Amino acid sequence: MKIRSTVTLWGVYSVWRRHVKVFQNTWIVNFLPPILEPIVYLVSFGIGLTPLIGNVTYEGQTISYLAFLAPGMIAAGALYPSFFEGSYGTFIRLRFEKIWQAMLTAPLTFTEVFLGDWLWAATRGTVVGFMTGMVAVVWGLYSFWHLLLSLPLIFLGSLLFAAIGLFTAGCVKTMDQVNIPVFLLIIPMFTFCGTYFPRNTLPPLLKTITGLFPLSAFTDLLRWSLGLPSFWLLELLWMFLCTIVFGILAWRRIYPQLFR
Repeated sequence: MKIRSTVTLWGVYSVWRRHVKVFQNTWIVNFLPPILEPIVYLVSFGIGLTPLIGNVTYEGQTISYLAFLAPGMIAAGALYPSFFEGSYGTFIRLRFEKIWQAMLTAPLTFTEVFLGDWLWAATRGTVVGFMTGMVAVVWGLYSFWHLLLSLPLIFLGSLLFAAIGLFTAGCVKTMDQVNIPVFLLIIPMFTFCGTYFPRNTLPPLLKTITGLFPLSAFTDLLRWSLGLPSFWLLELLWMFLCTIVFGILAWRRIYPQLFR
């Protein structure tokens, strides 16, 4: 493989576009399940639990449970597709289909292939998160303008969880091992990080631990129309830091698998 040191936007776009073209051939199978999952959660939990819960208190104000739930489902919509595309998708392209190796025979650098793969995983999370938000908008739970202004945040969250997925793909040896971070990180984040209930109802120690998970910061920031916590800027900086750290870790784990 010929190694070129420069990184170009065209190279990154070429990798991203290649994944888009492949996705277009099987979009029904690959797109509907991840986009339906958070929508089903929003509808089922919203309709099923609202009569039991009624209203919740969030940042000093009383809001309906549905209004509280909607941003959490937007966060979940970005979490799952970006992580699973970054983990399972990248692992398959890297280990089984040898797509990375094939693209590196073209005039592309490893970093361009890496960034293109990362951007593609984040794109999937952003689209699903936005579409989940559109359901909330139609339902009257989220303002359309709030959703548009939240798009950069949804993209940042998708980049973060895609980076965690890529890091996973670089660490595991078999596909079954991807289940380890799913059950130890993704599912605990999904259930405890304020998606379904305010974290202040948790015991103090568990509240502190879950507050360090990046999904907690993501859901807090997506609820900015309902009120931001006083430490919201720290949460935003924490998301940026986690994205950079996991991106670097993923790069360093995958690179030795292609260049020894």
